[in-house]
Amino acid sequence: MSLALNTAKDGDGSEVPDPAKLLVMAELARLVEDGGATMRTLKPGLRELRLSTGEVFHLGSTAVTRIA
Repeated sequence: MSLALNTAKDGDGSEVPDPAKLLVMAELARLVEDGGATMRTLKPGLRELRLSTGEVFHLGSTAVTRIA
């Protein structure tokens, strides 16, 4: 599963991924791979996460919103 990550510019201009977002996205990818959720891209920069328990979340570039 490929998940886009927020990045920031380092002093030399290279992009540095946000370590907290890396950890969260890795755990969400594991949850999807284990069958506990599904994820789809709604539009660039916005993904929908549906947990097998019924909760629905929108994952934006800087925020997570619970939909249901």
